[in-house]
Amino acid sequence: MPTGVGAFSGLIAPDLRKVYMETGKERPKEYSMLFNTPPMEWNPVKDLQITGLGTTPAMPEGTTFTRDEPIQGATKQYAAVPYGLAVEITKVMWRDDLYGVMRELAAELGRSSRNRMEVDAWSIINNGFATTAGTTAVGFTAAESLFAVTHTGLDGVVRANRPSPDVGFSITGIQNAIIRFENQTDERGLPRVMAPVMAVIAPANKFVAREILGSTGKPYTADNELNALIEEDLAWMVTHYLTTSTNWFLTAAKGVHDLNFFIRDQPIMDNFDDPWSMNAVFTVWQRHVGSWGSWRGVDGSTG
Repeated sequence: MPTGVGAFSGLIAPDLRKVYMETGKERPKEYSMLFNTPPMEWNPVKDLQITGLGTTPAMPEGTTFTRDEPIQGATKQYAAVPYGLAVEITKVMWRDDLYGVMRELAAELGRSSRNRMEVDAWSIINNGFATTAGTTAVGFTAAESLFAVTHTGLDGVVRANRPSPDVGFSITGIQNAIIRFENQTDERGLPRVMAPVMAVIAPANKFVAREILGSTGKPYTADNELNALIEEDLAWMVTHYLTTSTNWFLTAAKGVHDLNFFIRDQPIMDNFDDPWSMNAVFTVWQRHVGSWGSWRGVDGSTG
């Protein structure tokens, strides 16, 4: 239904000092600080998991070489999802609006579009503790969540990127997550060199992060012990799109972890006049998909 003077007659009378719209400033993009954003040159795209070779075995004198070959795993498909929104404004409303509200309403499409991208990108880790939230919750291995204590590799070995039980954002929690990174092995049991570079938290943990990661001394103690986490050189960021404030994460650098947000079509803004009514129609359309294949390079806890 088009927006017209029937519902917004107050906007055509010159008796208002100000019209307050809940817009204000926007935050800079947050998803691009964490997620890989590779080009999506076709749709859908597919990744394949494959291992390297195992450790070289002993070869007693006179024996033949032991043969080895890679193990092929599963594929992960990313299919872009279309999103679109329109606002229609009657010709009369557009012409008689005295306060610029209708023009602001058209501009709001961009704000709505950008918020959709943030929500979908951050759903990758928001859904990271479940296996029932669609493609964002499933990687190469079916029925395994992104963060789990029971990741079963192609070599049959069980690995973890989540504490058991879950712990809050704390010195101990961060230290144990770093140790899990240090002890990480690949699908054939060889050491996998990955180091966390970023802690991702909700606003509720902002001040705790400053105390834990920004203090030269050991937090919450009266002695002169050094803060052992300083040498890890961990950065941290607050995201406003976590759906649970106690969730927190450590991630390797972009390009090292496999958290991907593909944009097939950047938001396309358009406008036209309906030839039958002369109503002004403003639209935005975009396609993207966020998900993951390999769980390595991230560690998380529900707090």
